[in-house]
Amino acid sequence: MNSDKQFEQLAQRDTELQALATRGRRRALLIMIIAFLPIPFVLMKINDDRSLAGMIPIAIACVVAISYSWTKWQRRPEDSQSVAFVGLDRKRRWATYRSLLRGSRIDDPVVLTIVEAIHHHLRRSVMVVVAAMVAVTIATIALVMTGDDSVSPWMPVAIVVLSVGAIAEHRWLINRSAKVIDRSQP
Repeated sequence: MNSDKQFEQLAQRDTELQALATRGRRRALLIMIIAFLPIPFVLMKINDDRSLAGMIPIAIACVVAISYSWTKWQRRPEDSQSVAFVGLDRKRRWATYRSLLRGSRIDDPVVLTIVEAIHHHLRRSVMVVVAAMVAVTIATIALVMTGDDSVSPWMPVAIVVLSVGAIAEHRWLINRSAKVIDRSQP
């Protein structure tokens, strides 16, 4: 294959990735907004508080989270490629899920580029994710144990099991995506 043809293919792949990233940012933004909308009302119900003033800090936190995510997606190309996965059509996403579950190769070069970007991001952030999960687990157990005298001893065990499961899932995804990427290389 000559260099002009390779350059043309890379340019087409980059153009498609940019289009997928744009669609993915819009979809992810919509998902975040829909996910954040019920949170203030759920917290009002849990706390038995009918005051709307309590919603202000939560609303500010949600707006900041959405703004931060949007800015990060626009400024960092590797995050744009990761969010491009959300921009894929349903058929390509499900084919990727199947490839990851089975450990089989990915033939679509655009999807392979996205999976490689996600894999790189997961590997780069593994220590931060594990540290955050351990910190959240410890803080949650401390809050549960100090919050009420009638806490079942199974509650901290369940919290630890969920945290270990989340860390194991992160590790499994790193290993499986590496396997799929290796099998997909020409």
